[in-house]
Amino acid sequence: MTMSEGDGQNGAQRLTTQASAPRKKFAIPPVKNACLSCRASRTRCNGEHPCASCKTKDRECVYKPSRRGGPRIRKKARPLSDYQDLAISLPTQQEEIPQDTLLIENYIDPGAGLKPLADIWRDSDAIYDNLFQDVVDNTPSVQIPMVRTYGGNDRAILNAYYIWIHPYFPILPPPETTPVVDQVFPLYENQRDKFEEPSSAISLAISAILALIPCPQDPNPLDSEAIRWRRTYSQFLAKAALECIESETEKEESSVAPPKALDDSDEEILREKFHSQVPLELESVIALDLLSVYEYAQRGNLKKMRARVGAALVSAMSLMLHIRNDVEDEYSEARRRAWWMTYICVCQGSIVSNTPPTFEVFASSFTAKYPTIKADPEAWPLFVQAQQAILAATQFVIDFNKARKEQSDMTRIFNRMRELERLLEPLIAKSESWVLNCPLTQPVDKRESVLSQSLRCISRIKLNSARIKVHRYCAFFDLAVFSGKHCDLKGTASREVADSPDVIQLQSCCTTMGSTPSVHSSHSGSGGSVSPTLSSRSTPNTDCCGFTYQPTPVLTFPFSNHHSSKICLRSALNIAQAFDSLPYPNPTGLLCDTPCYIGPTSTLITPRTMPAFACCAMQCSYALLMVKDRTESMYPPGTVEAGPLVDNLRDRLQQGLVSILVTLENYATAFEALGGMRDQIRDKVDLALGF
Repeated sequence: MTMSEGDGQNGAQRLTTQASAPRKKFAIPPVKNACLSCRASRTRCNGEHPCASCKTKDRECVYKPSRRGGPRIRKKARPLSDYQDLAISLPTQQEEIPQDTLLIENYIDPGAGLKPLADIWRDSDAIYDNLFQDVVDNTPSVQIPMVRTYGGNDRAILNAYYIWIHPYFPILPPPETTPVVDQVFPLYENQRDKFEEPSSAISLAISAILALIPCPQDPNPLDSEAIRWRRTYSQFLAKAALECIESETEKEESSVAPPKALDDSDEEILREKFHSQVPLELESVIALDLLSVYEYAQRGNLKKMRARVGAALVSAMSLMLHIRNDVEDEYSEARRRAWWMTYICVCQGSIVSNTPPTFEVFASSFTAKYPTIKADPEAWPLFVQAQQAILAATQFVIDFNKARKEQSDMTRIFNRMRELERLLEPLIAKSESWVLNCPLTQPVDKRESVLSQSLRCISRIKLNSARIKVHRYCAFFDLAVFSGKHCDLKGTASREVADSPDVIQLQSCCTTMGSTPSVHSSHSGSGGSVSPTLSSRSTPNTDCCGFTYQPTPVLTFPFSNHHSSKICLRSALNIAQAFDSLPYPNPTGLLCDTPCYIGPTSTLITPRTMPAFACCAMQCSYALLMVKDRTESMYPPGTVEAGPLVDNLRDRLQQGLVSILVTLENYATAFEALGGMRDQIRDKVDLALGF
């Protein structure tokens, strides 16, 4: 559905309005009851039957009796401050013919409405040049930043959702038809008059994510100004989506007659559905889930991520989406997907922020059926099970660190470690047998074969990441590798350095279970080195000054350092392989042998989207870097001790690290917050060894 001409003009007008312009009242007050078509399109209705707008557009004019008397109170216009970021970014449009604001004073003076000729054409040369000069291409300069839009066309936005978002975040039902070629309409930074705001919260939220993907026509998508413009426009749409959610739940009586609003029932939402199989009441839940991933992957705001999905959870449970319903109708699949994706997002918010979930994840009251994928009926249950597994591993990390800090009895913690390993080992063994043979660039289809491959890849990634969380303390003593903190991985700014008592205490937990390499500080100049370094050639529990720590006696880990290290290495390689098997978006609609590029002249591969699980890439990199550093310490390159096995291990470690780097590089094309993760890996990978 394309927005009406009036909507496009209103959207542009809000962006160009100056703060000093006086607000004028309507010459004719609003009618008491507008027709349903005018309500849906947000255009002025004159109250006639048929109304002027419906008559002009040759559409059916239907009225619904109003339950309130008197003229409707016009909503207060969105304050200009909400558009400040976007308005500042849009420079004043340059035109050959100046356009002044239409003021009533111009129409009551003599010669009203006429512009003096001298103000437009200064001399005859200007007139002649304008009439007879060669036709000049008015296409905006390629240096002007552009952003991906779809002209306010809901059908084009929905089509783009299935191309770019659905393969990784299936919150809408399967596509009713095979998606067509992506219908991008670039919006240049100096063309604010062409701005058309999508009409609903869900279309705004989807557009906010799509706006982060560079345009196929953009010759400089990684230029700082191009990135700034995409960021600004996307944030504008995200704010508009939240405002739209608020406006649809707002009651006008609440501002003028609160007692009447309290007694009145909620009004039905009267507008066209964004998706034919999604009821209107689900659209705000879906929009909030999308915005939660936006806050994490683009803005890096974990607090807002959890706030968005928390609001979605409350709305979903108020609609009873979490309860099993055996009655099948046209909206059944939409309800199931909205609930389980909300469930996934709530869990993910807890995982990336390393905090307990806001609700009981394994509550028996969550009886809703799983959604259905025709190409793979088992994909959804496996996807949810993997999310529950990594959430349980995250809770284990929280409990483990709390027990260490309080120096409490670790018996319960170690028992939980055994339980999680018994849970994860068969699940991961099963995941390693999955056949992931869907082409990486296969277009989305109604059977959702691409989605099946994506969900299985993501499930394998999360299961193996959960296993690293369980074993990495015994394998690597929680030594910091990255300068910044990522999920539950500590940064090097943490006080827990290599020779701290806490790290040595972790070492002592493994000493009776197998040979444990001790730890010493090492600073190497190579880009692939990790500091501190693990080595088996220094004295345990002794710092550089010769002081020996006597760690508090504790129970030993249920696994040896050697065993846990092997598990972490295998899990990390599995994660890297799963990221390599994750499909790429295909905006062309044609099957390609290699990943598609954003545009015909672009050198950027189409970016995957919705990377809420990107923290798994950091868990993978952590394990690979720690094993790599241990290998370099025990078998320095060029020594006699290094043989074919060492070379093979180095190659596999390098390949895994490069796979993660390429994955994060691809994500960071659209999502800026993940650029920080990419830079952390890039600093540690020796790119001289090649891809």
